[in-house]
Amino acid sequence: MKPSAEFEAAPARLQDGQGHALPSMRYRSWFLFVMMLVSASVTGERYMMAVMVGPIKADLGLSDTQIGLAKDLAVTIVYILAVIPLARLADRWSKRKIVAIAAATWSLAVLICGQARSFFPLLLGRAAIGLGEGGFTPPSQSWIADLFPMKQRATALSVFLLGASIGHLSGPALGGFLTSEYGWRNAMMLAALPGLVLVPLVWFTLRDVPPGLADRNSAAAMQTRPFGETLRAILAVRTLPLVIIAASLTTLLTMGLVSWTPAYMERSFGMSAREAGLVMGGALFLGSVIGHSVGGPIADFLGRRDVRWYIWIQVFSALGATAIAFVMLNGPGTSVFPLLGLNMLVGGLSAAPLMAVISGLAPVHARSVAVAVLMVTINVIGLGGGPLFVGWLSDMLAPTYGQESLGMAMRAVLFVGVPAAILAFWAGMICRKDFAAAGAWQVPAEPASVIH
Repeated sequence: MKPSAEFEAAPARLQDGQGHALPSMRYRSWFLFVMMLVSASVTGERYMMAVMVGPIKADLGLSDTQIGLAKDLAVTIVYILAVIPLARLADRWSKRKIVAIAAATWSLAVLICGQARSFFPLLLGRAAIGLGEGGFTPPSQSWIADLFPMKQRATALSVFLLGASIGHLSGPALGGFLTSEYGWRNAMMLAALPGLVLVPLVWFTLRDVPPGLADRNSAAAMQTRPFGETLRAILAVRTLPLVIIAASLTTLLTMGLVSWTPAYMERSFGMSAREAGLVMGGALFLGSVIGHSVGGPIADFLGRRDVRWYIWIQVFSALGATAIAFVMLNGPGTSVFPLLGLNMLVGGLSAAPLMAVISGLAPVHARSVAVAVLMVTINVIGLGGGPLFVGWLSDMLAPTYGQESLGMAMRAVLFVGVPAAILAFWAGMICRKDFAAAGAWQVPAEPASVIH
């Protein structure tokens, strides 16, 4: 039976105020599988250019500054600019259509990059990847929230997050292999195929459901509001700003370490950048896969006993990642990459629970916008601020510490783990009232006959 037909015939019992039934677990498992593949596609296509820098630079005659603009900055800037307007659209329109169009956008963008004969077409293609990613992230997470009740949601998001881990590994790995075998242009052409295959899968086999279906929200709760009112409604949930800032600080710590560890190993222990990159890639992949896989189920298991565990796991991640990083930066070089992988594992435990909290507490008419606010904050503070802060501080400390200035700067960034943990603990102290107001915990468990 095709997934779309399964949706039509699903004998689900959980319904919203309008009598819409929740699809069966069989359909929702297919939905998660497809969304995981879509996530792997966009992540892989974003990061595969990292292994093509040499050939692209030589072929197009680009400078390192132009490579940096195209490879990273163009994607990030367009993503930050596009994600909130596209999230607003996702809360008003079809999530299925937005996700399919987003996948088509980044796939065609990779084709544009592969055909580029100068800097500006390459820059345009990379910017379009940021546009597609900005269109995918908010509706994908809010769509999962529409289909999975709160007590299953973190587990579902853990499955979804595996796509990003797969993309982080497969993008550079396949990109490097295809580039060496067929050249960077053909590699990009081939890399666009998975996304183009996924577009019809999303369009024809997945279905939109009423926003907030899994939480049985009323029609009044689903009505969209003006943007200013939507943003105020998100910020009025006291737990949300606290967990968003805490997550951004934790990301600042993590990215401050990850982005500079190869250089740190080269300067402090004499390891080549090539060797450091290969070993680090494996450690980060293994750590993120395990952390993302088990974090959601653990939070769902503990959260059934006390809702505060969805927040407390973020406290554990912040403090645990800080402690592991401290040991890593003060130990022998042989322990750096195993501990960096462990740091990623502990930090990754809170990713799915965090997304579940955002979708569980945000007003149903503003879920995609809430996800967008989270992603913008993380990108600006964490992904942008972490590497920049460590690099700046290393330059400031260089006259005093010489080659060791980078290690000192990386140690300094660890201090943000403390306020991150404090903010998350504070959020845990007040979250019960917010969850009660959101009503997500009043949804009964599904009958066993639904899950098949």
